[in-house]
Amino acid sequence: MKKKIIICILSCTALLAGCDRILDVKPRQSIDSRDALNNEAAIEAALNSVYAYLRQASQYGRDLVAIPELLADNAINTGNSGALVAEALNQPGAHINNWQSSYFAINEINNLFEALQALNASQEFKDRIGGQLYFLRALYYHNLMRIYAYDPTAIREDVNKGGVPVMRQAVRAAEQISLAAREPIHTVYEHIYHNLDSAILLLQNYSTNRAPHYATAGAAAALYTRVALYNGDYEKVLAEADNALSSGVGIFQPNSTYISAWRGAVHPESMFELVYLPTDNIGVNESLRATFTSRLTLTATTFTNRGNVVLSNELYELYKPEDVRRQLIMKGLGRNAALNEMYKFISKNGTANLDNVPVIRISEVYLNRAEAYARLDFPDEARADLNRIRTRAGLPAVDETLAGTPLINEILLQRRLELAFEGHRFFDMKRLGMDISKESGKVLFNEHRILARIPIREVQANPNLVQNDGY
Repeated sequence: MKKKIIICILSCTALLAGCDRILDVKPRQSIDSRDALNNEAAIEAALNSVYAYLRQASQYGRDLVAIPELLADNAINTGNSGALVAEALNQPGAHINNWQSSYFAINEINNLFEALQALNASQEFKDRIGGQLYFLRALYYHNLMRIYAYDPTAIREDVNKGGVPVMRQAVRAAEQISLAAREPIHTVYEHIYHNLDSAILLLQNYSTNRAPHYATAGAAAALYTRVALYNGDYEKVLAEADNALSSGVGIFQPNSTYISAWRGAVHPESMFELVYLPTDNIGVNESLRATFTSRLTLTATTFTNRGNVVLSNELYELYKPEDVRRQLIMKGLGRNAALNEMYKFISKNGTANLDNVPVIRISEVYLNRAEAYARLDFPDEARADLNRIRTRAGLPAVDETLAGTPLINEILLQRRLELAFEGHRFFDMKRLGMDISKESGKVLFNEHRILARIPIREVQANPNLVQNDGY
């Protein structure tokens, strides 16, 4: 088993060097990162490698977007392919598995920080690269926490095994391997906070002209609102929402451009978005287009034998006829002709099965702030943010007496409708300790299926790593 760890670590080191297609390094497959990362061009290329991990199918290429809809009550699986059927049924062990790709990326980040420290470069360069690395490390860790650990707002203390291991040192060789244990949930959140604080500090004075495809201070503040919401730190949500909304990154879309915003290659609301080039095409088997729709393009008339993740009847019926968001939903083709498909991802980059993926949009920031205001008992402010989402959708403003639990419930409803098929629903239900009632049955919050299984190879190889309850 230790051999497997060594292979994993050495693969990570090789990837760090091998991803640098623009570098003149020898040999490309096995060069030590201390030799490869000795100039600015190498650092920039390796940074792109860290972003690239997010594009994998196990990350935002599919799983972080599609599986949270299936695990919850937003989607059903049509059975058009064998993909994600077990996840739709919430079978034990069928969950999101981003463990390996995330820790590969985190190790690359740690190596890059070491290289930056030794690099003879300007402080401006080091701050710009370092700020992005801090942002990315926070994103990777928060996603690991959402999948493998309980959220601070809803913990089953009787079976709580803690957060995830935190890799604090770069690993380049087998003798550097540390068999890390899971750290307490609050400790991992402190680490994520530190990374976001550092990202904002280092990026706040730099141009946003590479947004939304590269991290900015605005993107870090936006992500902070999500992290703080999961942490139940509502005052922090408010503070960072103000920073995010004033950053100039992401433009809130009116009703008139809401649909066209989803048809362009780059979503104008994106505060951080993953850009996909033709060389990054995941293809017909795993792309979001193929997963969510039976059409190859928006105007296609031929069934493509996919579209295996479609709207549940419950979700579809929640959209009012006048709701502009309902225009993103279409009946499928062929075997999906009677089913409702979500068309947020429909080969909009001009290449079949290729779509950029918004990781966080400005609409989410408003919803995060609305919920934080409501939970802090500021109903006027909460209604203002809620109504921004409702009226843009074409719905009337809520009654100005709405407050307390009914107000929070309406915010959560609009969150469900606005962020549907963007990978939020299961995580929202989990952080709220909610049971899941769906067409295939009921999943109680106190069941072990709520958390993912840590990969068996990791637990077998690391005696300090405790598996989640029930596996």
